[in-house]
Amino acid sequence: MPYSIEFQISGFLVVLVITVVFFSKPRWQSLQNSIFRILMPFTLLELAFDIISVITIAERDNLPPLLNDFFSKGYIVVMIFWIMLVLIYVLSNFYGETGRIKKKTWLILIGIFIVLPAVVFSGISIATPLLYANYGRHIYSYGIPSTCTYLYSIYGVTITTVALIFSIGRLRFKRIVPMLAFTIMEGSVALVQMVNKELLIIGFGTALCILFMYMTLENPDMDLIARLNDANRRANNLLLNILPASVAQELKEDTRAFTEKFDSVTVAFIDIVNFTKLSEQIGAEATVRSLNKLFSEIDSLLDGFRVEKIKTIGDAYMIAAGLPERYDGNCREMISFLMAVKERLEDFNKRNKTDLHVRIGVHSGPVVAGIIGTKKFIYDLWGSTVNFASRLESNGIPDRIQVSAAVKECMKDTLSFEERPPLDIKGFGLSHAYLIV
Repeated sequence: MPYSIEFQISGFLVVLVITVVFFSKPRWQSLQNSIFRILMPFTLLELAFDIISVITIAERDNLPPLLNDFFSKGYIVVMIFWIMLVLIYVLSNFYGETGRIKKKTWLILIGIFIVLPAVVFSGISIATPLLYANYGRHIYSYGIPSTCTYLYSIYGVTITTVALIFSIGRLRFKRIVPMLAFTIMEGSVALVQMVNKELLIIGFGTALCILFMYMTLENPDMDLIARLNDANRRANNLLLNILPASVAQELKEDTRAFTEKFDSVTVAFIDIVNFTKLSEQIGAEATVRSLNKLFSEIDSLLDGFRVEKIKTIGDAYMIAAGLPERYDGNCREMISFLMAVKERLEDFNKRNKTDLHVRIGVHSGPVVAGIIGTKKFIYDLWGSTVNFASRLESNGIPDRIQVSAAVKECMKDTLSFEERPPLDIKGFGLSHAYLIV
């Protein structure tokens, strides 16, 4: 071989392998990975220019001068900007790790101390003549443009050395490795190259520097993370199907059981009429399928109302308004929801050719709500308000909404009511109840 490009070719192959591996799988969306994504192809470009420029210098007598200058000066300019990108990558560790430097401040510092000098040195390299040595295997360029590369390289090593000193006790060792790699590799090969211009080992030093940087990247298995995120979403959705959103969030932060008193909550029970008889007629399995379809449609109605499903108990559906987020007007919200349920049931019977009927009982008052126990927990309600709403449902009339005096008082300005004879309700004695007309 009439010229020395062994180091450049080996360096190019090393970086090519790293590039293929890097881009072969999804990467963590970190600042360092984002910079490295630009740095990798730029490194290949720099090494390609290095190899081609050696060949064009050796064959410059047979090539147009402009073509030789393009690749030789192109290599120098690309090399300067490669150093610039490495410095940005190295200093990104301070922005991402310490948390003390604001993004705007970091960008200003990068622009002034890294990008601006690179632009200045590149401009000088393009504007000044480049000289060439070409005898035997001693093939290289020299002059002001080459000197600009060495000066910017020394400048970069100085910056990383200062950064290394500053990073002691502030950064993890993994974050310091890229600075060490650039300082040692770039500093040593630049010095060797300045003394032995014909050795041409800068390209190989570049490859080693990139290799060490790649080894310190935050590169977890993104496929595994995607699966974990998907599993987490499913678990979170399952939790939200069991508990109200605010309760689920509180429970994730503190797993201890808790209860809370609410002064004004509206509780309702919806129960399928003659569920046992229906099971005997069409079979338990068919009945449960119909029950599931109906309750699923009632569930879908909840998205349009500030009403919380508490639980299902057999063929009974328990809901509440005014918790876990307290708000005025929860009684009106509940009645609006129950009206929608009645309309949905009529439509359900028509579509499915069924003859399902429900009783509904509603009462407003204070409750205690929360989670007790440590296994198979649910968000539940306790208190006389809950019991009375349940008794109103069980003493109700099919396809009618039966409410307490408290609910009637709340809705008297907007709805008409039919008073029933006093009901002897277990645990409460004779009680007034009203049917919404």
